[in-house]
Amino acid sequence: MSDTLPGFDQEELENFVEQYMQLDRRVQRPQNIYSILPGSRERKYQYTLKYFLDPGRPHGLGYTLLESLLECVGLHEFNLAGQHVEIDDEVRIADTGSDGIIDLIICGGSALADHPRWGVFLELKVGAPEGTDQTTTYAQAETWDSNWFDLDTLAVDRLDTTKYLYVKRAVADDPDDKTGTFESVNWSEIVESFERNTRESLFEYPNRSVIQFTDFIQALKETENMDSGIDEDELNERLNLYFEHNELIQQVEKANSQFESDFEDLSKYLVDNWESKIIDKYDFEESAWKTSLSSNPKWQGILPEYWEQDPLNRRSTIKLYFRHSPTTDHLRNQRLSFRLRLPPQRNVHTEELHDGESFNDVFARNCTTEYEEKIDAALESLDIDASGLGSASALVEKTYQLDPHNLADSYFEQLDNAVSEFCSEQCELTKVMNEVFEDTYQEVFKEEPAGEFLGCLSKRE
Repeated sequence: MSDTLPGFDQEELENFVEQYMQLDRRVQRPQNIYSILPGSRERKYQYTLKYFLDPGRPHGLGYTLLESLLECVGLHEFNLAGQHVEIDDEVRIADTGSDGIIDLIICGGSALADHPRWGVFLELKVGAPEGTDQTTTYAQAETWDSNWFDLDTLAVDRLDTTKYLYVKRAVADDPDDKTGTFESVNWSEIVESFERNTRESLFEYPNRSVIQFTDFIQALKETENMDSGIDEDELNERLNLYFEHNELIQQVEKANSQFESDFEDLSKYLVDNWESKIIDKYDFEESAWKTSLSSNPKWQGILPEYWEQDPLNRRSTIKLYFRHSPTTDHLRNQRLSFRLRLPPQRNVHTEELHDGESFNDVFARNCTTEYEEKIDAALESLDIDASGLGSASALVEKTYQLDPHNLADSYFEQLDNAVSEFCSEQCELTKVMNEVFEDTYQEVFKEEPAGEFLGCLSKRE
């Protein structure tokens, strides 16, 4: 690695950074790619929205723009980053005898559910008028040819929450929807929401994505005849700074690209190897514990087998587990986060099965009432960083610092420390949480959990 990195002129680098930071952080481009490419703007905006709204695409903006759009239209989804999201474009109505293709459908929910929980239906307009009965037909459609894992049909009546959006220029007419289902949203409102939610963090994202995103924003502003706010003096100053330090910038970008790849390689290495490292030190089989693996570094887990139950004979199971996440973000910040997690979105966790309360509701109530003193006593020796016992998600969290000179070995070492503190026989928290789990399960499902809790995770001799 060290042989391939360029040598930097430290004085020039410091001078460049100082000058750059003095400039206004606003970025505007005098011409955008949409002014060059052929084809209708409506279709280009459709493809661009699909790309940037999808948190799984490689733009590096994560859930930022999707959360911004949902906020703009008044759809508030708790813990959106913990959900699975699917985005389809040019989606055809699946109803027999009905025809029509809507521009975009966004749906989300638990990755373990057999159907999404919410959906947003978008018809995009830039210059073309609405077709005859177009939005009315869409609003009355019962099924759509949209994908959700193995499912290839989206049923509207199975969605808990829906939004139908007619995205248009501010001066254009509202939709002629005879059902009153569609809401009008102006492109300018979306622009303002996107800019408001990215203003402070825009330059933290990958350079290429920033350029693509600002091109998109500028194109939308031209569509709405919004003031683009280009300051020619500022723009010239920024470009002059680029040309003055062009070679240095290219060197930094090359190094940064290599570093990004290194962090991704390390993340994958940790995902592939942490289980064997822990199993070498702890007897999972004898203790009746298990690991929970995922190709996504965010979702790596350890739990007693007893803490995963299937009371309703569904794919969605009750689960309480310890989670660690060797993501590139955590590695850059040189930390390991170890959490006791109660999933907040699984159907079986959130379905109101006991006097208007869900499993998660009863679990949180028990943690903050009957078992509060016992949990507090168990936490005293753990020196945790955060707790959220009153609601699902991260119930308890502790952060462990990693050695920047040896991230891989220190990650395994600190993971061992976390497992020892939270999961091994010396930890009272696991025992108390098992009592909460058992009592909650019996209260909600009127039966005892299957199997037996054999105790904490024992070390190999």
